[in-house]
Amino acid sequence: MKNKIILPFALSTLVAALGGCGGESAKVNPEIYDTSTTNGTCLSNSEGCVEFVLDYPVEGLNFNCSSDVKNTYVTLFDLKEGVSTGACKIGDKVTFFIQGEKSKRIDLGTVDLKNISQVASGSTPPRLTLVDLATGITGKSAASISSSDATIKVAMRIAKIIQALAIKNNSVVVPTDIQAVYINNADKLLIDEISRNVTTADFSISSDTEFDDLFKPWLDLSQVSNANAFTIVSKLMTISTAAVYQPEFALFSTDGVLANASGSNGLVGCDKNECLPSDSSKVNLFGHFMLMTDRQGMTFGSGLQWKGKVDEQLSTIGGVNVLLLTQVKPTRLTATPQDTWVDPLTKEIDTKRNLGFRFDAEEVNADPLIIKQGTLLADKMVVGTGGSLFKTLQGKKDDYVLTADDKKKLGLWEQKINQVQFKGTMDLYKLYSLSYLDKKVFKSIDNVVAGQNYIFPLYADLTFKFTDTTVKTVKLGVVIDRNGDIRTNIKPGVPADVFTRLDSQLVDISTDSAKGCQGKDVLDPLLMKDDQGVQQYRLGTTTRTFTPEGNINPNTISIRMIMADPFFGTLDGALIGMNSSVKTSADTSLVVGGALVQLHNLINATEGSRPTGVALTDSDNKTVKWGNSLASFSYIYSLKNPNDTTVTQISKLNGGEISLDLAPCYSIQKK
Repeated sequence: MKNKIILPFALSTLVAALGGCGGESAKVNPEIYDTSTTNGTCLSNSEGCVEFVLDYPVEGLNFNCSSDVKNTYVTLFDLKEGVSTGACKIGDKVTFFIQGEKSKRIDLGTVDLKNISQVASGSTPPRLTLVDLATGITGKSAASISSSDATIKVAMRIAKIIQALAIKNNSVVVPTDIQAVYINNADKLLIDEISRNVTTADFSISSDTEFDDLFKPWLDLSQVSNANAFTIVSKLMTISTAAVYQPEFALFSTDGVLANASGSNGLVGCDKNECLPSDSSKVNLFGHFMLMTDRQGMTFGSGLQWKGKVDEQLSTIGGVNVLLLTQVKPTRLTATPQDTWVDPLTKEIDTKRNLGFRFDAEEVNADPLIIKQGTLLADKMVVGTGGSLFKTLQGKKDDYVLTADDKKKLGLWEQKINQVQFKGTMDLYKLYSLSYLDKKVFKSIDNVVAGQNYIFPLYADLTFKFTDTTVKTVKLGVVIDRNGDIRTNIKPGVPADVFTRLDSQLVDISTDSAKGCQGKDVLDPLLMKDDQGVQQYRLGTTTRTFTPEGNINPNTISIRMIMADPFFGTLDGALIGMNSSVKTSADTSLVVGGALVQLHNLINATEGSRPTGVALTDSDNKTVKWGNSLASFSYIYSLKNPNDTTVTQISKLNGGEISLDLAPCYSIQKK
């Protein structure tokens, strides 16, 4: 729940951040020349250390780091943080295996850390996936997430081992659920009863039966079908890139030429091939947005851009942008749900269709802004220029000359406005990665046993109040579905003019009291039509659960939402749960609090009841604040342009408070 302050900073600060401390799970020094029960050859907060997060939360997976041939380590699961981690030195090759108490061993291949991250972990350790392990076994990358791909098949077999263990130890109820799995002492003893060591070559055995037999009597892999295993691998790969993505603001950068900027410049460009800050003849364009990818792999978001000339000859990109903030009216950008964002396999933007990722611009004669290329580096950033920032993330020296392949990784965008071609670069961060949802808190119809009560899908109404009380309150029906994603749950018959009609002081787009808790909670990802034929909209997802073990806010879920569609009227562009502060001017910030759903009263409720006290709070148990970046920056513009009444009206929508109530039709259900 750390704040991400969106402020410009120099490269030296970024390098410090990239090399700074990570989580607190790898901070015990191992005994020399002895098998260690700690999770790495280096401390997570030490120089040159890469702490990695396994995409599957499994504890007890053995590994060796190539820089330390004398010690063996195990991954450790941190229930408080909800992740399983290990740590090795930058550039290490990590060999994974499962070791019995005595001699038997299951080899899981070797992963070259250079392919995962070439910088110290910092506060966002990179993800190491089952597909990465499978790539280490097969020696080749997966071409697609398909059950027919040779590397994906190996990943499926690794998933079958973990899932069979989860079933054996009662960690999961169904073979496609993802929960924390512990390889315990009893398992270590039973591993020694398998007939022989399992080698990496065994993962290519053509017969499933022959492969499954290798693990008897320890595990019964037949309990997990190939279809189950593929579902697990697909889920994990989607989650590996699911997060919040946002650019930095370049307001105080020191470099003069965009093409060689050393710091993070956000999304910037112009109508020329070279965007020199000193060139007052060019038309500048810069922007900001927030995107999020949910558990279905759909990415959507909202933002804004400024376009115009600056008469002064300036020395920095930031100087140009500061003037644009007050001299140019901001324009809304909307990214409706798309599946062309960061590819989980290649980490590249839009490798599926080569159409780019699209933002629709609310400006006459403006084509969509297209992010046409970019690669997520070190699981942290997309970088737009080939300067020091790119080289640092790639583990290159300052005198390194970018290759043609390097240049294909840079974040680039383009947009045509009034037949004029604009183009530029984009730096952005990956923040708030998703984790598995612990069934102690996230009790869904899919992860409890028959006869037990469940909470999800959870049907509710959100009430949005505006700081400017002249704007009508909005009551919006929502559902947090069985997977953890959030969508609208709007009742039938809502009039098209619901946001503008004068016969009510409330915009009522709430849950249908009769049938609002019936029908499918997970809808078709593209059509988004419910069982009553009502068009629904993606809102966000559940980031993680907070269990009772060591958490300040136990029995809660963290949620994040972006309202990104013209349907939402006065709420279009609203940001909820982002836990961020966006600097809008020298003395003003847009603050968007975190958002936790308090589930205490639901977890032990009786079947058929509709408990009270299910609140939406921030991490300090205070009312959740929501914000709107377009409205906030419109306010900054309006201070120097008070006669622009359109902008003044938009600025009234800059945020307020949000609360949650269970829908009238909701009650605790029994499976």
